[in-house]
Amino acid sequence: MPTNIKSNFSCLITRYNKERSIKSLAIVFLIALSGCSSTSKNNNPTVTKKETQYITVTKEYTPQLWSHHKLLKETPELCATKGVSILNSLGFKSVVKNGNYVYGNFNNNRAAIKCIKINEQSFVYMAVAGPDPKLVEKLRNEISWKL
Repeated sequence: MPTNIKSNFSCLITRYNKERSIKSLAIVFLIALSGCSSTSKNNNPTVTKKETQYITVTKEYTPQLWSHHKLLKETPELCATKGVSILNSLGFKSVVKNGNYVYGNFNNNRAAIKCIKINEQSFVYMAVAGPDPKLVEKLRNEISWKL
């Protein structure tokens, strides 16, 4: 055989051996990985039994819910911003604005104001809930008048 053909032939054999070695290593690696990923089943699961206790919770009061709605000639964003300032001015704590929804707490009372876009106006729904009907009504009225 001429030298040129011998060197080409030996290059092919070397390349074939490298590819074979890489394939062999890849197969061994995949077999090792599949062995690592298998899990054994727990034949003795631990079962914990508890006795359930029922506790009766007595209500201190039945909440009163007062609501109101109106149309405003402003954007829902402005309506919600006004709602935040109204609740803060009335002494509500933990006032939160989430999009066009505002809510806050006043003692045992909770107020919510929701502003929705209808055409070029805002539909506002407000609700106040709490134990004392007179205070709930007063808070609802104050929020409504200030909006």
